[in-house]
Amino acid sequence: MTKKKPKQGFCSHNQVVYGMTTVSERGQVVVPANIRRDLDIKTGDRFMVLKRGDNAGITLLKIDKMDELMFKIQQDEEFFKKVSGGENMPTCQDCKHYNPVDEETGNCFGVEVKADMDADDCPAKAFEPK
Repeated sequence: MTKKKPKQGFCSHNQVVYGMTTVSERGQVVVPANIRRDLDIKTGDRFMVLKRGDNAGITLLKIDKMDELMFKIQQDEEFFKKVSGGENMPTCQDCKHYNPVDEETGNCFGVEVKADMDADDCPAKAFEPK
């Protein structure tokens, strides 16, 4: 008589693909059981549906997670400064890596940049205040 090997567990912590699903005639899709389990998705949970920027598909966000995100954004003054283009937005000329070439341009890690370019648009993604 041979002994059966005990089933070994599967860690889905880094799993990205959970299977495939098909859109029904009524526009419904089935969310695979293993991702429902991993994300604690229950009957009646609500989702926000977002279109991907590259038109490759959709993203589903649990409403409770979206509420948490909105609360964090609501409390983040820096976020509103960035969105509104506030006067205190740092620019490339405010970065310690910026080396001026003339009044309007400078050099950042070998790349020519405009002095007034938003630090968020830094080609090197290396903004550090002076």
